[in-house]
Amino acid sequence: MIKIKSAFDFFEIGMIRQYLTENDFELKFSLKQKLYYSIIRPLLPISVRQRLQKYFNAKVVYRQDFIDPFLIDLILSTEGGKPILRTLYPASFTNALVLTHDVETAEGMKFVPRIIELEKQYGFRSSWNIVPYKYKIDEGIIRLIRESGHEIGIHGYNHDGKLYYSEKIFQERVRSINEALKNYGAVGFRSPMVHRNLVWLQQLDIEYDASCFDYDPFQPFPGGVGFIWPYQAGKFIELPYTMPQDHVLFYMIGEKSIRIWKNKADWIAKNNGVILMLTHPDYIKEKNHISYYKEILQYLFTFKNTWHCLPKELSSYFHDKLK
Repeated sequence: MIKIKSAFDFFEIGMIRQYLTENDFELKFSLKQKLYYSIIRPLLPISVRQRLQKYFNAKVVYRQDFIDPFLIDLILSTEGGKPILRTLYPASFTNALVLTHDVETAEGMKFVPRIIELEKQYGFRSSWNIVPYKYKIDEGIIRLIRESGHEIGIHGYNHDGKLYYSEKIFQERVRSINEALKNYGAVGFRSPMVHRNLVWLQQLDIEYDASCFDYDPFQPFPGGVGFIWPYQAGKFIELPYTMPQDHVLFYMIGEKSIRIWKNKADWIAKNNGVILMLTHPDYIKEKNHISYYKEILQYLFTFKNTWHCLPKELSSYFHDKLK
């Protein structure tokens, strides 16, 4: 059991645990999932996997606005909720914006400079989560990320879906993941496919993890923490992504606009939360999706009293706040 602590000292974290399922903190593979990730998935071409995902995801029942207000409404209805929300962030900021990207292939890495240039137009910086043992890391692009004032994070081990297959496999990979964290000066981690086990993750040398989400029923292990703010999970800060992934919007439900992103961002800002984006250069470079990404950047640029920060800056601030 790990100790969970939020900035809401009046709020019983046990209520959060009661609301959540075991998948939200301690992922457990079923026999069917073990067979899929160990035997079936490695044999399937990406195009076949995508068709299967589309077939199964068509059956998912979901909130079309990707908003689950349960815990937010509970906090706001509690005495002291609103005053604490207004003092969560430094200075006069009333909410926060964090941009993150998971770089899943070498082709995706080639597209990183294009996105950095786009974000630069709005004065934005972001984090880039690289897979350390899957593809050749372009050191020139790593330098560009650093020189541009962006952040590097680590995205699993080799993205084979087996990191949480068993505790034995996880522990066998811990040393290599920690070496990658050290080599790239990274303090943050996100698990591939947002598989997660916050107990096992305590073994990583990280200041924050970003493998949870507030609401996303389309992931292999759905659920959702229902929280649009950072919270302390054991030794690290958990930064749940709060905006639906680009892959979910453009591939799983076939969205052709940024209306869901805009509506969710408005709602998060209204409730003093963290607008935490999770996109992939591998998908942004396809089918002119970069135009959608540019559009959401333009929209977020208009937000007032919003602290635009890197994940490591947000986690450092909440580490201090939760001492």
